[in-house]
Order: sequence, then structure tokens, then C-alpha cells
Amino acid sequence: MNEQVKGVGELLAEAWTAYRQRGLAVLGVLIVTSLVTVVCVIVLGTAVMAKLGGLDQIMASIRQGQLGLVNLALLGIFFVFFILLALWSQCAVMAAVLDDSLTIMAAMRVGWQKLWGFGWVLFLVSAIVAGGFVLFILPGIFFSISLLFAVYFYLDEDLRGMDAVLASHYAVKGRWWNTMGKLFLLWLMAVALQLIPVVGQFLYFIFLPFLLFFLVALYRNLRATAAEPVPSGSRLGWSFLAALGVVIPMLGMIGAVVTLGPQLPELLKKWQQAAGRIAPEVSLPNTPSPASPAYRELSIGNKRQSAIPDSASQWNDPVGDVEDFGTARWLDIERVRVKAADTSLWVDLELHYPLTAAYNAASTTAQSLQRIAILYMDTDMKWLTGNVANHELVRGGYDLGVDITLEVPRNRPLDGNIHVALFRIRDGKRIFSGSLPEKFVHLGPKNIRLRLPYNLLGVHSGGRMRMSFVESAQKQGSGLAKDKIIAL
Repeated sequence: MNEQVKGVGELLAEAWTAYRQRGLAVLGVLIVTSLVTVVCVIVLGTAVMAKLGGLDQIMASIRQGQLGLVNLALLGIFFVFFILLALWSQCAVMAAVLDDSLTIMAAMRVGWQKLWGFGWVLFLVSAIVAGGFVLFILPGIFFSISLLFAVYFYLDEDLRGMDAVLASHYAVKGRWWNTMGKLFLLWLMAVALQLIPVVGQFLYFIFLPFLLFFLVALYRNLRATAAEPVPSGSRLGWSFLAALGVVIPMLGMIGAVVTLGPQLPELLKKWQQAAGRIAPEVSLPNTPSPASPAYRELSIGNKRQSAIPDSASQWNDPVGDVEDFGTARWLDIERVRVKAADTSLWVDLELHYPLTAAYNAASTTAQSLQRIAILYMDTDMKWLTGNVANHELVRGGYDLGVDITLEVPRNRPLDGNIHVALFRIRDGKRIFSGSLPEKFVHLGPKNIRLRLPYNLLGVHSGGRMRMSFVESAQKQGSGLAKDKIIAL
């Protein structure tokens, strides 16, 4: 049987002859179909992106799990459209390689006419190869070679579905190693072309038809020298292998979605951090764990309560007490912790929802600035209790404040940022003294962590200060939290 198979030299000579005769025509089909595909993808992609608010908006929606069924459907339609165009382009090029009578336009028409059958054969081949890889890799390698020519049998002899798959298998049967060796040589030629400095990619594109003609010559030689016809018996085993190649990867994808889905916002956040779009998450310094001695029980009369760490204070703010519309609903403060350490006051403001949700919501409004909270401090402890602090009026005795504001350009949620401004309070009025340097502001998925050096606050170690905060989005009351005394 092997003596009937042509050698590499003969196949190269056939491919070169076909390349000289039909190379330009195949290149023309390749160029035209590629241009049509690119133009259609750009036009449809631009329309979809505009409908969904742009790439930044889509990424932000994915991060907070709010893409929506309609938006998912639009992205699905775009993906299917792209796959169909890619299949059409590939089908048209292969039709032009196999049939030397086709013009560029005729090859494109054949590509549309045979698109669905071509896609079905490719699907079956991909499923069987995937099933082979599921069965400990080696069967997948075997089938990837033996089924390579299934689409050639479909386009050249009009064999449909599993008929084309089996025709390829029995054409290669008994010559698998010989076929693999020739395909390996072809792969080396393609790699060598691409590795040529400067012009490598251009040369690969120019000689791509030659590589395709070599495959056609190999296919025709295998078809003509096949030792046995395709049997007409049961195909249950092949169907089972194809089903295995579809079901197992699908179950793996479902498992990955179930496992990694809840972590997707965090994974995207890490990607954003790696891209330099947001500072990495940091923790409050020297904060004891719940198991450390710093967490102890205090006795107050006959009532016992769990203590907080030394020199750390915490407010637990009710969830759901903010306005339920626009950006406000995403600015719900859940917890505020304060820790005095290293000649600095460390503040950890934790939101109930990810910051990306607020970025996304704010980017859809005309108002680029959204206040999150205001911290009020009495640094000299000369405080009165008569007045209520809100956005315009502050309780008597507070002399220092920190304004925490979210800023997002319209339709650009990935460019969202947090600004922190310091102000003094004199005669009930705020006098802003500048922004907190960015190196003192650290953002986590749901956290805004501030380092407030004592020299900026005008305080010193060993002293005490009174502190409170206002939740700006709170829908009832002033949003002022209960005062706490902070030991510095």
C-alpha cells in the first residue's frame, strides 16, 4: 500500500504547478473574503458596542454581573455572525483550491451555498477530536490527523456529515505515520516562513495557497490509493465519541462558570490592577486577627460583649438605608473602621456593593461627581452636641473634615476614580485645604482605604480625637454616625 503513496517531492511539484496556475486566484478569494469579514465585523461590532454603551461599559457590567439577557443576546448574535463569516471565508478559499474552474466570485458563492454542510462537518471533526483528547490525549492526536481531510471529501465529493468524516478516516488508515510526517514537514515550512525577520508574515501570506495546494495533492493521493472502501455499518461508536467531545467540555465549562463565576468581579479587578487602572488592595496595618489576644472580652456590669482590637474603632452601618435609584443605591456604606498606627490614622470604608457597580451607574449619568461620605473630626475635643452635621452644616466642635467623592467620565466606567479632599471647619463653613495625595488612597473591590498622616491632621501621637462620618446617599435623616473617641 505504501508504494502507491506519492513521495514528498512529487507532492511539492504538484503543489508548485497548481500554485503557478491558480495562486493569484486563491489569494484573491482569500483577500476579498477577509476584507468582507473584517468590514462586516467592524460595522456590526460598532453597532453592538454603541447599543451597549461601549467596551468599558460592557466590562463594567460583566464585573458587577448586570449585563442583562438582552445585552447577552446581542453579544451572542455578534459572536454567531462572526463565526459564520469565518466559516464562509474558509469554505470559499478551500473551494477555490479544490476546483480550478472557479473564479473569485464563484468561489464566494460556493462558500455561501456549502456553508452549513461545511460547518457541520467541521463540528463533527472537532467533537470527535475533542472526544479523543478526553480519552487520554493520544486518541485526540490520532483523530486530528486521520480526520483532517473530511472537509475535502465534503467539498470535492459532496459527502455529508459523518460520511465525510469516515471517508477521511479510511483514506488515511494504514498510512497514518506517513501522512503525519508529510503534515509535520508542511508545518515546518509554515513556521520557517513566519520566522523570517521583517517580511516573514508577508511571505507566509503569499505562499499560503502553495501550502493549501500541497494539502489538496496529499488528499487526492490518499483518496486514490485508499486500501478499503468506507463501510456502511453502524456508526454508533463515532457518534458516541462525538457526543463525548461535546458533553465533557460543556460540563467543564459549566463547572468553571459555577466555580469561577462568583470570583469574576475579583478576577477582573486583578486584571484592572495589573493594567495599572486601580491601586492594589491593602489591609490596615497591624490589625489583629480575631484569634489574637487583642480581641478580648470586656465586662460591663453584668453584661459581657466582644471587644474590638486595641486602638481600633468600627461603625456597622445598616444596609439598604440609601436612596434606591441612580448611583446612590450603589454607595451604601456597610462598615467603617479606623485604626491609629505608624503616626497615621488609617480609615477603611467598606461598601456593600463593588466600586465597579458605582462606576458603571455613575458613567451613565450627566453628573460626573458623586459624593460617597464625609468624615468629621474634632482634633481638640472641644465639642458641643447641639447641632446636626449634614452637607451644609456641621455640629459644633468639629474642626476638620475629609470629603470622599467618586468621579467617573460619562460612558467610561473603567476610568472611574476616588478623590479625597481635606477641609477645615471655621464658623460652620468648610475651607478646603487640598487633596489627599493619591499614594495615601488605596482601593479594593468594595473598600476605600485612606492613610491620614498626623501632620496633615494637625494631631500627634498620644492624643485623642473625636470622629464621625456622614453617609451621603442615606435617604432619611442626616446620615451622621455616632461619635467615637479615637486614641492616637
